[in-house]
Amino acid sequence: MEQSTLTADVIDTLSLPEYPDLGDLVTAVEEKYGKRLVFEEGTVDSLGDGVTGQWIDTPSHGIVHYLRGAKAWSVHVVLHELSHILLGHKGKPLDGLIAGSFFSAIGKRNGVSWMCRAVDVPLDEAEAAAENLAFGLARVLHATPAKEATKAERMFGL
Repeated sequence: MEQSTLTADVIDTLSLPEYPDLGDLVTAVEEKYGKRLVFEEGTVDSLGDGVTGQWIDTPSHGIVHYLRGAKAWSVHVVLHELSHILLGHKGKPLDGLIAGSFFSAIGKRNGVSWMCRAVDVPLDEAEAAAENLAFGLARVLHATPAKEATKAERMFGL
């Protein structure tokens, strides 16, 4: 799968080390975002049916909720939410988009006033862009240094 120019450009702006880990990526996103990020495991009840992750912007920090699953899957959900941040998607005031119980408890206590969901571009476009960037970030995280072939590997053409 070919990487889009947008994905390559965004990744280039992160100034990541040659072989970054997830911590390096989160630090780079926090620098771009200008706020710290808090990661919390969500549930189907708290996120909503069919929602696997969510980014909420508060005045002091960002909250990334994710459903727990296989490690690679959970990391991808987090990468998708980080991608929304990196792509500069704007949020929309919290006006009933999420169940009131969520906001009356967590939301109000943490001063949440915006749920970040792309409203500056059509939803399907924003989700596709975030998904493409998430796959690009995954490629960066899973890159490994080129290993020099051993004498035996060279000899047997392995």
